[in-house]
Amino acid sequence: MAQFPRDEVESAFRRYFLTGPVGEDWAAWSRLFTEDATYNDHFWGTFHGQAEIQQFLEGTMSFAAHVYSPLVWYNIDGSHIVYKVLNRADNPEPGGEPIEFPSLQVIQYAGDGRFSSEDDWWTVAEMKLFNQRYTAARERAGDRARDPLSRLDWGTWVDWARPPEGHQPKPSWVGKDVPPIASLRDMTFGVRHPRPAR
Repeated sequence: MAQFPRDEVESAFRRYFLTGPVGEDWAAWSRLFTEDATYNDHFWGTFHGQAEIQQFLEGTMSFAAHVYSPLVWYNIDGSHIVYKVLNRADNPEPGGEPIEFPSLQVIQYAGDGRFSSEDDWWTVAEMKLFNQRYTAARERAGDRARDPLSRLDWGTWVDWARPPEGHQPKPSWVGKDVPPIASLRDMTFGVRHPRPAR
């Protein structure tokens, strides 16, 4: 496996995180993967290459427009980076606490500013509880509900991993005909993982 200077890996990761989770430019973010990259989400499935990765991210994120991802910590070990984010939504009720659940990502740096893989891990039960809490809060807020694209609290954990002051979110799926992905039934590409017998 090729070895890269830590400064190079760190710089590439910062660009990666600022382009995707912070800037929400999932089209540009997908191009930070190699052409033969593998993106594995333990729930949604495995996606190959830049086009599938972009389709997956824009489809799932357009359905969950209220979700953004502050960076809690990251660790670089050679060409591997492990990082934790909070999948966060600003509470639709003004004054309410953010609603969130954690996830862990492992990515592999491949050189030339690109990544060859990402693996995402999160707990389905926590995601379902997140959805229930958000839906209930939105119903309670009614006409007072916050804009789903508000991104009010990027945390205090990693100072560079947040947008600049005055940033107005405009995810790359806005204004495009992107079919939202709400469930596994909507997934017409990639490879599904076998589900354990109940």
